[in-house]
This record gives sequence, C-alpha cells and structure tokens, in this order.
Amino acid sequence: MNCVKTGSNRSPTEDAGTQRSMIKMGQSRLLERIKLLLVMTKPTQLALLMWTMYGAYFIGGGSLNLKTLLLLFLTGLGSAGGVTALNMYIESDIDKIMPRTSKRPLPSGALSQKEAIAGITLLILVGTIAAGLINKWVMLATLIGLYFDIIAYTEIAKRSTEWSLLFGSVAGSMPALGGWAAATGKISLPGVLLAGIVYVWQPLHVAFIHYYYYNDYSRAGIPTIPGELGTGTFALLAVFSVIMVPLILFIFIVFEKYGIITLIITIILVIKSLRKIKLFSINPSREAAREMIKYASPLVGVVFLLLPLEHILAVSVQLKLLF
Repeated sequence: MNCVKTGSNRSPTEDAGTQRSMIKMGQSRLLERIKLLLVMTKPTQLALLMWTMYGAYFIGGGSLNLKTLLLLFLTGLGSAGGVTALNMYIESDIDKIMPRTSKRPLPSGALSQKEAIAGITLLILVGTIAAGLINKWVMLATLIGLYFDIIAYTEIAKRSTEWSLLFGSVAGSMPALGGWAAATGKISLPGVLLAGIVYVWQPLHVAFIHYYYYNDYSRAGIPTIPGELGTGTFALLAVFSVIMVPLILFIFIVFEKYGIITLIITIILVIKSLRKIKLFSINPSREAAREMIKYASPLVGVVFLLLPLEHILAVSVQLKLLF
C-alpha cells in the first residue's frame, strides 16, 4: 500500500531562505517608498528652509544642545517637509499636466495615494510634536506655516489669483520664526524681522520660476504674475522684493546692534541682483530668468550664514568688555 505524502517537500533550510528573501524584498520596498516620500518634501527647498531655521536659532543665541538641535531637525523635516509633500499630494492633478512635474512620485504612479498620505500624516505629526516639545511658540509658527501653505495658498489662492505667492511666502518664512522662538522662548520683533527677510525674498525667487516655467503653469491653468500682469510689473515686483531684504536687515541691526558686515555684503549682492533684473527687463528670456533663479537662493543663504557669525562675534566682544 502506497503512502500519500502531504504538505511541502521543502526542507526547513529552504523555508528559512525563502522567508529571509521575502523580508529583504519587503525592506527594499519600504526603503523605496521612504525615498519617494522624501522626494515629495523637495529636499533642495527643504534644505534652504532649514538653513534659515537653524540660522535664526543661532542668531537668537541658541546653544549646541543636541536635544534641541535634533527636535529642530524633526520639526523642519516633519512640518516644512511634510507640508510640502501634502501640497504635492493635493496638487497631483496639476502635476500630471505639467511636463516638469509629471514624473513626480504621485503622477508617475511610483507612489500610491494611500502610501503618500500615510507617510505625509506621519511626517506632519512628528514635526508638530517635535515643535511642541521645544515650546509653544515653535508650535505656533509650525501651525501658521501649515495653515498658510495648505489652506490659504494651495486650496484658496493658487488656482484663482496670480498673487498666491504672497500667501505661500508666509509659510516659507515660518521656519525662521520657529528657529528664533526655539532659541529665545518667545516670538519677538527681531524674530519677526528675520522671518520678514525670508518673506520678501521669496517673491523674487518664485516669480522667476513662474516665468521660466510659464508654459507649464499656463497649461495647468495656474495664474502667475508674469502671465497676468506682464514683464514690466513682474520686474518691478522683483526690484521691490530685492530692495526690501537689506532694508529689513537694517531695521534688525538697529534693534540688535550687530550685523553691519552682513548688511554690507547683502547690499553688494542686491546691487548685482538689480543689474540682473534690469538686463532681464530689457531682454526678457527664459535663460535670463534661469540666471535669476540660480542667483536668488544665495542671497538669503548669505544673510542666515553671516548673521549667526556676527552674533557670536558680538557676544564674544561683550564678554571681553565685562571681564
């Protein structure tokens, strides 16, 4: 009589190997999803926002306390990065239309809607909790950024008015305000001025992006200042934007009593920017707009690099005078 064998003929070793292979595949898939989620945070933009956040923190006299620095990192990654990703999630229908954004994780199908919203929710929760662990004012700056980016900018203004960037710029200035609040434990005029520098700089940067990608925005039905108001008005806005940076910096210096070196270098950069804007207004082109996009970021970056250094210098001089 023949015995019928049931079950698997695989050995325990083969089963263990299959399990390890499946675990590796799962880990690989998870890592790929995390990478795609990080792409949705726009890492280059996020790095600049976190630069202003840490810059404002050290300008405010923040220490090298590792716990605070880590919480600030989580706040920036979770709030600024998470909100940017949420913005991309909401605008996935537009991204499908525009060639420059059609290969992003959601419109390309590399990441599903469910995967994206799960990751985004986690990011924003982590960022908000980290902000609250620092202090209530950092959390307030985080919530203001969330409101202006998602509600005021994305949901209300972006598809209806060319002035939407004025709302989005509020969100972009909140990391600087949060950095100041993390260092000082309050929101005060100098911190608002630092946020103001980022705020007035952003239209310079964003408006030239709008010009460079005008065809994309037009195809998606997004009104822009270059498209709706013409090159002349656009150039005037750029001039106003770039001039306001040293003006607000000067007001900051009046209150804080340091920053002259930063102001001088900023004025030099502003003069060069004004020359580039003049050349653009005489002969507007995508190439000239691209040059301004590349040139705009260092302007605000320099301010938030040099001011912390001048703060350290000012504190050192004061200590020497005391002792």
